[in-house]
Amino acid sequence: MTAARDAAATAQPPVRAARLGLGDAIILGLSSSGPAQTLAVSLASLVAACHYGGVVPLLLCFIPMLGIAIGYQRLNRWDQSSGATYTWVARVFHPYLGFLSGWMILLYYTLGTSSLTIPAGTYSLELFAPALVDNHLAVALAGGGWNVVVTLLALKGLKVAARFEWPIVIFQYVVLLAVALAGIAALVRGTGAAHFSWSWFTLEGMGGMRGLMSGILIACFMYSGWDAAVYVNEESKDRIESPGHAAIASVVILAFFYAVTVLGFQAVLSPDELERHAGDALAVIGAALLPGPWATLMSLVVLTGTLATLEAAVISAARVGFAMSRDHVMPALFRRVDPVSGNPWAATLVMSALNLALLGLALATGSVGRALGNVVSSLGLISILFYGLTAAAAVWQNRRTLAHSATDFVLGGLLPGFGALFMAWVTIESVRSGATSGPVIAYGIGSVAVGAITALAMHRFGAVPFFTAARVAPGDAISLPREHTS
Repeated sequence: MTAARDAAATAQPPVRAARLGLGDAIILGLSSSGPAQTLAVSLASLVAACHYGGVVPLLLCFIPMLGIAIGYQRLNRWDQSSGATYTWVARVFHPYLGFLSGWMILLYYTLGTSSLTIPAGTYSLELFAPALVDNHLAVALAGGGWNVVVTLLALKGLKVAARFEWPIVIFQYVVLLAVALAGIAALVRGTGAAHFSWSWFTLEGMGGMRGLMSGILIACFMYSGWDAAVYVNEESKDRIESPGHAAIASVVILAFFYAVTVLGFQAVLSPDELERHAGDALAVIGAALLPGPWATLMSLVVLTGTLATLEAAVISAARVGFAMSRDHVMPALFRRVDPVSGNPWAATLVMSALNLALLGLALATGSVGRALGNVVSSLGLISILFYGLTAAAAVWQNRRTLAHSATDFVLGGLLPGFGALFMAWVTIESVRSGATSGPVIAYGIGSVAVGAITALAMHRFGAVPFFTAARVAPGDAISLPREHTS
């Protein structure tokens, strides 16, 4: 192992040309969470799950999410790999667990990207060709077209992608906050669909434990994506500190943003109206709160925000795929890097093509479409699993330093440990309370099981060295070999 460690220590990271700053990394994390698109598809479900108490599960999730983000920060200081969770869990616990973590992240981003493509098409047609909104082929073509556009931008490299993301994120957050404040004003005046009551935020007001757990599952899904900032660590100016700072900043900003917007939007329409407009809730809310032509702003916000999220997903999946290919557990094609931009262009193209293929399958075959829908619904559960694993890895990797100081104990153990335990509790309680349906559990477990079978096959029949790499102690140098293929 000594020679492998020495070689890894002297190997140069394969993707460094972009040199992203801290602000760029934060923007990528905020884009990946996609608050406009997330609110558009989650608000009706959140109200249906826990009535008007949606702010409570969002705030309950903040501290464990912050603890997990701190875990990401400390693990990134230890090992700056674009595989992030995949690499860290493999080194700290076991290569099989690491592979499954990477598998889950790729599922999250590829299937999540597929779920973004159709809303992009829908909102495009609402803005430019309303008569075609109910035409499934037109929606798929419009969404697929946007997928090609953002892929071309991603192929230009991270600096170009970041310049695309900045104005969209600022526009998205400013408009949504302004409209949410208008909604809060309507709530205070009593002109909304519901009159404010403190009972909204009680367990009884949220429909008991089942309602709270359903809300927490949705809240975890709403937060998810902030970790995108870490997958570009090898292309950051300060690859040791900036990705971790960006992850923490993204979680803090999202907690404030979601609390304000959910409070402002949820009572503008009645629950029945929200359910009827579950696919375009923000557009209807915008029409209720904004005068005349200004109402179209909400559709424009959701469209542009969805495009930014789509691009962030393609970028993140490509970098995780690249890192896994570097360890020979994904096709060698993924290791091809543009010598000028440092962009893993082959992985980017494959991830985008996979999204288009899934979109075509869903369009052509109803049964496949329903299956994809169930898999997408399980993404919240999948994200809970890989976030919890990462937090647990952070605690275990830092276990020998926890007694050095109160800061090490809190930041290295207490907060990430609480995050890991919270995710484990959410997983168990969501099943026990019935908040997670049988099909969603089956598809989530089934997806992970396919990854486990794939790993076993590669280990037994492919003789991939990754699966026999020794675990490392805290502070050890990187033990998994890195390759630079341009």
